[in-house]
Amino acid sequence: MVNKKEIFARVFGLNVLTMVIAALFLAYIGYEWLIIPALVVIFVWGVYMYRMNVKVLGMPVQSMGLEGLEGKALTDIDEMGKIKVRGEIWNAQSAKKEKIRKGTKVRIVKREGITVEVEPVED
Repeated sequence: MVNKKEIFARVFGLNVLTMVIAALFLAYIGYEWLIIPALVVIFVWGVYMYRMNVKVLGMPVQSMGLEGLEGKALTDIDEMGKIKVRGEIWNAQSAKKEKIRKGTKVRIVKREGITVEVEPVED
């Protein structure tokens, strides 16, 4: 799951670094009056990035529950091949150890890591 403290530390650390660099740069070139607005913009950006990181990293993995989905064989599947399901390309092997031709409609039977076992769909 999402470790919010870790995300906060990363975003906060990058924001502090960016604020320091911006403040030094603006003071050096003579635009001291821009330091506060620049720091506000950087702070708001950091809050936005923190929220986006929490939102994205908190999402469940979409590859769960692939069993039963149908796709198309992109290559011949002998020992190993490729299929496309829901717009994603997966490594695939035949569940029945039979050769599956390129272009055949397949159904996912099982998922192990980044490889799925498939069987041809009978029309």
